[in-house]
Amino acid sequence: MDDITSTGPLRTQHATADGHDPAAREAFKAIDRAMVGDSDVLEVGCGAGAMAERINALPGVRLVAVDWSESSVTQTAARGVDARRADVCYLPFEDDTFDVVHAGWMLHHVRDLDRALAEVRRVLRPGGTFVALTDGETRHFSSENGEFTLTRRFSDVRRQDLEMPDGDDVTVFEAR
Repeated sequence: MDDITSTGPLRTQHATADGHDPAAREAFKAIDRAMVGDSDVLEVGCGAGAMAERINALPGVRLVAVDWSESSVTQTAARGVDARRADVCYLPFEDDTFDVVHAGWMLHHVRDLDRALAEVRRVLRPGGTFVALTDGETRHFSSENGEFTLTRRFSDVRRQDLEMPDGDDVTVFEAR
């Protein structure tokens, strides 16, 4: 990786001609901004581990990546990341364990969104940041309703709306 903010083709449907995904790049920047010194980071819904690999390369990061899919956990672990099978609705971590939690393109898949957000809040340390990436499609967590949904669990929610080269709308949320 030649530039930590140049995340490459993490989500190919939004990749530009040079292979970079502006949405993933902005989410990565939000994660990097949220870290102060050495940081404990959790990625929920890690998929094949592309973002986890990049987060793990940041200086001072202790990363744990989780996914419900055993296949995703295996793929992420193959990238040198501490990857574990876990359900975001029942995270196997103590309270106040992580400085940053990242959920990229996955909250719309969660069967009990309120429970999942409660778990994210529980494992975040006071002052910690939750970074969530989603798109504008109508779902139970999207660009349209994400801010409202997050304010039920977080007092400070910021959003960055992006228009992708293919015309899709994407939002990066930062919640504290």
